[in-house]
Amino acid sequence: MRRTRFFLNITALCMLTGCSTKSGHQRVSNLENKPAPDFELTALDGGRVKLSELRGKPVLLAFFAYG
Repeated sequence: MRRTRFFLNITALCMLTGCSTKSGHQRVSNLENKPAPDFELTALDGGRVKLSELRGKPVLLAFFAYG
């Protein structure tokens, strides 16, 4: 229970601090309002999943680095 509450607090803090810019200026991306490039990944069950097959559905990508 304590660990879950700690994780939720840290997550909320990260989300709040990530929503503001320190300089007060909005960052402009040249990728805004453009579709993501199509790619294909291997799913956990061994099947293949293409991003284009998920069009119109919410997609969450999580990247982890171990070192």
